[in-house]
Amino acid sequence: MRKIAIIIVILLSAANLYAQENQADISPPFMFAAPVLETVWYGRTSSAMGFGITLGSEDTVSIGLKWLYALSLAEYDITTFELTIFLRLYLSEYLSEFLPVYLSTKESISGLFAQLNCGAAVFSGDGSISLPEEGGTFTIGITAGWRFLFEPRYLIEPYIRVGYPYFGGAGVSAGMRF
Repeated sequence: MRKIAIIIVILLSAANLYAQENQADISPPFMFAAPVLETVWYGRTSSAMGFGITLGSEDTVSIGLKWLYALSLAEYDITTFELTIFLRLYLSEYLSEFLPVYLSTKESISGLFAQLNCGAAVFSGDGSISLPEEGGTFTIGITAGWRFLFEPRYLIEPYIRVGYPYFGGAGVSAGMRF
C-alpha cells in the first residue's frame, strides 16, 4: 500500500509541474464545464457506474452544478439521478507554505480542493426514471480532489467523496475552462 501511495504522489507531482510550465498569458476564464465518470457506492454490496457533467465558476471560491446518472452494477436494477449544487474552495493558496515545492501551484484555481455538495437524488428500481413518481431523497456530502491544468484552458480533476445517501464515490472529470 505504501508503494502505491508513493507512486501516486510522484505522478501528482509530475503532472503538476507539467501543468505549471504550460500556463500561458490568456484572459482569465470565468467558468468551466467538465464531463464526469464516477463509481459510487449506494449500498454495502453493490456499486454503480455513472456519467454526468459539472458546470462551475472559476474563482478561488467556486459555485456550480453537478448532474450524475448512475446505473447499478449488481443484481439490483437501480438507476439513480443526482442533481447537486456545490460550493468549492481551492486550498492551494492557503496551504502553499505547508506543501512541498513540487506540490504547490502558481495559480490559486488549481491543486487541492474541498467541496460541499447538496441537492436531490431520485431512485428507480426498473431502470427508468419518471419524475416525481419515483422515490427520492436529499443528498449531501463532501468531496476532496485535485485540479490539474493543462495548456491554457484544459483541466482534469480526480476526486473522492463521502455523504448521504451514498457511502462514498470516486471519479474523474476532464473538461475546459472558458
